[in-house]
Amino acid sequence: MAPFLCGLIISSHFAPGGEPERDVKSDTKHPRNVLDFWPALSEADSDQPDFQQPEPGPVFIWFHGGGFQGGDKSQLEKNRATMLQAYRNSGYAVVSCNYPFLSDEIDYLEIARHCARAVQFVRSKSKDWNIDPKRICCGGVSAGALISEFLGYHDDFADPTATDSIRRQSSRPRVVVSIMQPRGTKEFALRFMDRGEAPIFIYSNASPNDRIHPPWAAISIRDKARELEIPCVALGGGRNQLPQPKNGANWLNLQIEFCEKHLGQ
Repeated sequence: MAPFLCGLIISSHFAPGGEPERDVKSDTKHPRNVLDFWPALSEADSDQPDFQQPEPGPVFIWFHGGGFQGGDKSQLEKNRATMLQAYRNSGYAVVSCNYPFLSDEIDYLEIARHCARAVQFVRSKSKDWNIDPKRICCGGVSAGALISEFLGYHDDFADPTATDSIRRQSSRPRVVVSIMQPRGTKEFALRFMDRGEAPIFIYSNASPNDRIHPPWAAISIRDKARELEIPCVALGGGRNQLPQPKNGANWLNLQIEFCEKHLGQ
């Protein structure tokens, strides 16, 4: 599937034009266990009598930033609409997830488990949403990047013996995307990474004096991926030592090309 080639994913759940399904509950354990789902955009009109449902397509699951204490799934639509549109134009369904925040009862690991449940839930909806459960990419900005990496490199949370069918689904994405890699990289990603695991695309335009998103955090996970021979592309925007895209290429286009290459068909 070439980048920015429109897919043909439309289902009876959505009005023509691929309107999103909002505030879908992925679990009942916390009120923030909700997500928004956008189908891939289509060049076809689903009202046409000869319209045929296409093959299931890939999914891009997004986790927002906010230091594990704030933020909302709506940030994808409000602040990164170009990314949302680009993935949908390229034949991807897109999911933007909320998750619980840090509290006396909820720590970082518990937050990650709630996010793992969201990925499992998305896989469980593969038939309803006409998505390929084997072609899932998880990405996020800042805290969302850490969450995506944790899911990509931590042991799978799937429980094949569970009576709950959602818990039997895999929680691991096939590809990981990191935007503005923050502190916490060692705890969330580096200590879990191993050979043969999820390829990762990294983009950070943080300046060297950024205390929350220090460029060394992006460089450290890039270097670990290289050491383990995990496919990795790491780019910057000119404010740090990460290489910039060559020949005027756009990093978002390159990000989608990376996902397409490593998700396969």
